[in-house]
Formats: sequence, C-alpha cells, structure tokens
Amino acid sequence: MKRWIGSVALVSVAGAAIAQAPFTIVRPADNSRVREKVRVLIPKGSIPSSGYVGFFLGGKFLEATKPALKGKYHEYVLDTKGRGLPDTEPGKPLKLEAVLYVDYGEQPRIVDRSSVDINIANKSSIRVPNSGIRLRYGFQPGQELVYQLQQRQVTSAITEQQNRLGGRAAELPVEGEKIRMLYAVDNVYPDGDALLRMQPLPTKGKDYADLTVAGESAPKRYYNYEMAPLYMRVSGTGQQEWGSIPAYIPMEGSSGGGNRLDLFASFPLPWLPTKAVRPGDAWQSRFQEGAIDLSKMNEVSSIVRTYPARGEFVGVEWESGHPCAKIKNTISSAQNSLESKKLAGQGADFAADRKVSISETIWFALDTRKVIKIIRDQTIDMKGSSTSFGFGPGAGGPGGYPGAPGGSRPGMGGPGGPASGGDDDKRLTPPVRGRQMPPNFPGGRPPGMPPGVGGPGGYPGGPGGFPGGPGGLGGRSGAPAANQQSFVRIRIQRIFTLED
Repeated sequence: MKRWIGSVALVSVAGAAIAQAPFTIVRPADNSRVREKVRVLIPKGSIPSSGYVGFFLGGKFLEATKPALKGKYHEYVLDTKGRGLPDTEPGKPLKLEAVLYVDYGEQPRIVDRSSVDINIANKSSIRVPNSGIRLRYGFQPGQELVYQLQQRQVTSAITEQQNRLGGRAAELPVEGEKIRMLYAVDNVYPDGDALLRMQPLPTKGKDYADLTVAGESAPKRYYNYEMAPLYMRVSGTGQQEWGSIPAYIPMEGSSGGGNRLDLFASFPLPWLPTKAVRPGDAWQSRFQEGAIDLSKMNEVSSIVRTYPARGEFVGVEWESGHPCAKIKNTISSAQNSLESKKLAGQGADFAADRKVSISETIWFALDTRKVIKIIRDQTIDMKGSSTSFGFGPGAGGPGGYPGAPGGSRPGMGGPGGPASGGDDDKRLTPPVRGRQMPPNFPGGRPPGMPPGVGGPGGYPGGPGGFPGGPGGLGGRSGAPAANQQSFVRIRIQRIFTLED
C-alpha cells in the first residue's frame, strides 16, 4: 500500500515537472546573425500566470511584457530596424537577455533569466561591388505584382504671431484610404522594355472596393468589372516610353454602352538610375506621376508626368526578407521673404511664405529586381489670411485638399470628364464615362485658396506650378480669428507595399 502511494507521489512530481517548462530562449540561437524582425521564442508553460518578462539588449532595457502564446512557444518580436539598432561590429555581439519576473505583493521579484548573443546584420551582410550596382527591373512575361497603397494626411495651422513666438501648430489627422494596384507584365521586348498593364483591384477577398475618386468627397463602391487597365511601355529603368488608355468597343447590336463606368488609376513605378551606383552616389533623377486626361483619352500617348529630382543611393539594407538598395528622390522649393529668413534663424516651425517638399524612399530588391516598398512624403506650407483658409466665425469642417475639388481625399486628383457619345455611337471612339483615381499632383486651385499659392513653374497645380493649398479648410475650436495672417501645413504620406 505504501509502495502504491509512493508511486502516485512520484507520478505527481513528474507531472508537475513536465507542466513547468524551463525558462530559456529557444530562438534565436546563441551567436546567430539576425536582421529585421527577430522572433524570440520561449517555451510554453515556462511563464507563470502572474509572471511577465523584461527584455534587455546590450544591458539596455527594451520593454516588459508577457509575450503572446503561439503554438508551443511564447513569442516576442524584436524589431531591430524599427528601433533603429545599428549593425554590430564583427566579433562584438550584443547580449539579448530575457528576465522572468513574478509579482509578490506589490513588488516584482526575479525568478529566472536566460540570454543569448546576437549579431545584428541589417546592412553589413549585403556586399556592394567596387564597380557599383546596375539597378534594372527584372520584368518577366506573365509576371503579376500587387501593391497595397495606403494614404494618410495631417493638416495643421497656426497664426503668424504664434509662429513668431515659437509656438507649434496643432495637427488634425485625416483618415486615409487603402488601394490595391496590379502591375502585370503582358510582354517583354528584346531590348528589355516591357508592356505593363496597370489597374486598381478589389479589396482582398472581395469583388469590390470602396474608393474616393477625383472630384468626389466620399467613397463609392466599385466592382471588379468596373476597374479598367492602363497600358505603358517602360524601359528597364522604369521610364515610360508611351502610355495608352484602351478604348471600350461594345459588341455590334449591343446597347447600354453609354452607361459604362470605368475606373482608372495611374501610379507609375519609380525611375531607377541609368548608371551603376554605389552607396553615397547622387544623380539627376525624375519623379514619375500619374496624369490622365479622360476628356482626350483617344489622343493620349502618355499617362505620366515627370519632374526633375535629386536621386541618392542611401545604402543597402534588408527589407521584408530581401536584400535591397535604398534610394531616395527629393524635390524642394520655397519662396522666402526677409521676415521668413529671420524666422528660419529663430528656429520657427514655419520659416517660408510658401514651401513644397517631396521625398520618396524606395526599397529595390537586389535578388528579385522589383520594388518592395515605397514611402512618399509631401509637405506643403502656405501663408495667407485666416479667411482665405476658411478659419474664423462660421467655418465648417475640413474642405478640399491640395489641387482637388473641395472635399476630395488626399491626392485624389482633378476630374476626368466623360467622353461624348451615346448608345448609337458607331465610331471607333466609343462612349466611356471614366473616373480617375488619384494622380499625386492634381491640377487647378480649389475655391478659398489664396491667390498665387503654388510653386515654381514646371510643376503641376495651376499657374503657380506646385500643387496649391486647401480649399475651404474648415475651422475648429481655437482656430485663428478672421483676417489674421496664418500658416497652414499639409502633410501627405503614401506607402506602397508589395503583397506576399
């Protein structure tokens, strides 16, 4: 009997030992090379219900948390790029330590700890030849690339007096939208050029997308059969050779062609440097922006505009699991007065009467030769009277955005009007009612924008050039009073990400 009880006791002790797994870092392995997001795995059952883990790197505290349970492990993700951690020097790894805490009363108590050495290699593991890297798209017949485009906008305003006193403008974020875009390679020519088909796509898992198009203030639902392609012949560097809007020709004897609604979107791929480049090199580059005139769609031979920019090879780094060349294109233009120069010397938030700057960062995969990610930031600073911007008594909610009719979403460009024709039109030019999705630099100046706001000639956005300011930008509690000189800043960000 005693022997039987003892056996049960032994079994119970063994069961308890199995339930309490050892607290240890299973992954990454000791002295391993890591990059981007590192999955730190700790066995399931090793963290008590009242416990949590503090993570340290090189002796510096990162954060304390209870890692999420995924399968057989608790998982903590260390984002080495997001935290801006530099690559480790050869032979000098960093100590990654996990410390297990359990609360006793109101005081945390260290119960256990585990550590591994890691070597961060987001950049150093990518070799660049002395002759540089020749960046070219690796177009393949039948290739289909799908990108998700996310748009965000922030608007801020401040009076001239507040700016002079060193104040900072309060920011008013505006909800953005997401768009999916297809880039299909329908043909590749002997000289390396490609025939590229570009069109919007439905939301993933659906047959439609809710989108705000040019000239409209609210999203509408568009189905997949309404999403039309645009065609471009592009070089190996992404430069447009020609572009076309295909005509819709209804079948003979059919009716209803006049009611057809097509949705177009032009977001050209970036222009790559023409020569081999090394990190630190700079060159004369160009932005390529969508430009569609649906009122003359049968005369179109180009669907982009190009603008001179400064290109720079920032360096190489891993992004989304690929070794990439990191390229940056920039444009900046400002109109300064003597007063604005004084403000610049004082470090004021706004230091120019009018200023437009655009930066575009591109991650180009060296292994697959395609763009992995693009982040484009556009900032527009403007100075004018409060009433010009729509501030003051009776001002309503947010109105138009740069260069767009009042109420359009960020960057949702100028309207593309319907072509003429009816159901009985037998011309080769069929009746098409088009809707244009968003070129980045829409033209024209919306109501309420101060006269003359714009940039140097040669850029879109009306007589001034660069895109104009907000039309009828709404006021809110604490907005500048009427007739005061004020500054308004609009920040627009677009993020292209290649889908897996």
